[in-house]
Amino acid sequence: MKKAFLLGTGFAALCATTITDTLQAATIDDVVARLDALERNNAKLAKENAQLRERVTHMGEAKAAVAAVAPGSPKGNPVLHAAVAPSPAPASAPEHTVVSIGGAPLYSKAPGANPFIDNTTVTLYGHVDLSGDIFNPGVYDQGTKFGVSSNLTYFGVRARHNLDPYGYPGWAAIAQFESLVEVAALPTERAAFGTRDSFLGMETPWGTIKAGKADTPYKKATAKFDPFSATLGDYNSIMGNTGGDLRAEFDWRASHAIWYESPVWNGFQATVMFSPGQNTAKDNSDYALGDFNCPATSARGSGSSFPATSAPEGCTDGSYGNLYSASLTYNQGPFTAVAAYEFHEGTNRTSDEAVTPLSNGGVLVVPPGAVGIANEWAAKVGAGYKFKDVIGSLQLYGIYEVMRRENTIAAFNERSRDGYFLSATQTVDKWDINASWAHANASPGSPGTGVLNAYPTAGVAVSAPAGAADFALNSVDSSADQYALGVKYHFSPFVSWYMVGSYLRNGPGAHYCLGVSGHGYGVCGRDANNNVVAGNKAEAVTTGMTFDF
Repeated sequence: MKKAFLLGTGFAALCATTITDTLQAATIDDVVARLDALERNNAKLAKENAQLRERVTHMGEAKAAVAAVAPGSPKGNPVLHAAVAPSPAPASAPEHTVVSIGGAPLYSKAPGANPFIDNTTVTLYGHVDLSGDIFNPGVYDQGTKFGVSSNLTYFGVRARHNLDPYGYPGWAAIAQFESLVEVAALPTERAAFGTRDSFLGMETPWGTIKAGKADTPYKKATAKFDPFSATLGDYNSIMGNTGGDLRAEFDWRASHAIWYESPVWNGFQATVMFSPGQNTAKDNSDYALGDFNCPATSARGSGSSFPATSAPEGCTDGSYGNLYSASLTYNQGPFTAVAAYEFHEGTNRTSDEAVTPLSNGGVLVVPPGAVGIANEWAAKVGAGYKFKDVIGSLQLYGIYEVMRRENTIAAFNERSRDGYFLSATQTVDKWDINASWAHANASPGSPGTGVLNAYPTAGVAVSAPAGAADFALNSVDSSADQYALGVKYHFSPFVSWYMVGSYLRNGPGAHYCLGVSGHGYGVCGRDANNNVVAGNKAEAVTTGMTFDF
């Protein structure tokens, strides 16, 4: 009995131990499984948190970048325009987003992520300017007309490849392609892609060197001095314009050029440019090699060899060989100062040499060699200062310009003269109130003739009927004055509305035009037969809108 009891007790203990061990094993397995599940969930949450944190960080960086750039460009966006077109600044870290929507990266510069991007920034940018105009050229057989113009509307692509990660600190390869856009007019070759500043270059710690085509340093030096750029009040009606033509020879974009832009040092910056003539003709009367347009002219523009724009014998209306241009600018606080010089080698103006019968029975004879082929140059100095006043700020600018043509008989030299320009801009909140005055001194002479329009004889103005007599322009005063007044309202740093009024007084022997540089067309003293009508008084009012992106 005792043995049976002991056996039963042992069996019971063994069963209890077995059950306890089984329960303990089940509990441990369950706990381990639960722990594994929790770890997996935690890992998933950690990954999601890391992704969310990265997105928030990128969004913060993008907003910070916009906030940092915007104040530096009060009248534009981070892509600068017109006078200078700098490349975008390099990203501060290689992992920064290249393309994003709402801060979420679509393409990243992370190593191995996008081999085709590889530390390159590409920027699309543009400027839209459309205006409606009312103008009267002041010519006896013309009247008040209306026009719509797309002005200096353009679109461009800019690329910058940062070479820092490759062992070249401060270096970057840059490229730009920019084109005029004809919004209002039917496009011609003037609006072909790459017609505006387009180049390939390299940024270095010692400055930037570029090759291609671009506005000359002479032009850029005072571009910001003119508050009416690209309107019918543009200062190039007179400034940079040697003879009153439909083009300003010293406010130009040079083709097949190479130029250097120094770093800014204590407010100073120097720029130099060289454009080889590339002309097979010794008198520069051919197209430059690689071009199909006369040098120093725009497509279908004055002197371009397009029908009815130039003499039939070739590029003989302003075509030149080598171009040299340089500028030194100083910008520090409210003060600006500039000095610039440009030289055109062997400028061909043989089309001015002719024997011209006058309707009054006289003859104007320009003997061979009297104008011919000669060097032309221009130099200018300018300064500006910005004052803080009780209603906002007042910006003042002034320029003195000298233009000369060498080895030309004085009686037939219309390319040598001095000029002056003053402008003022009063800013009040979102409004700019602008005014300017440009003056051209009389030139020594002129090789051409003009149709009598309002020629003063003994103090009496005589209005000419149709078929009026020609007269020699070198026999009368060729000075001129241009006045402009306007307002501009800025809806934002990128959108504005403007209205400009302009008045041009030509002396009896002068034939300057309104809107010759940048506006979609010029308002000139021309009659219905396209004859030059000197001494006209042109008037214009234009209003328009600009949009930068």
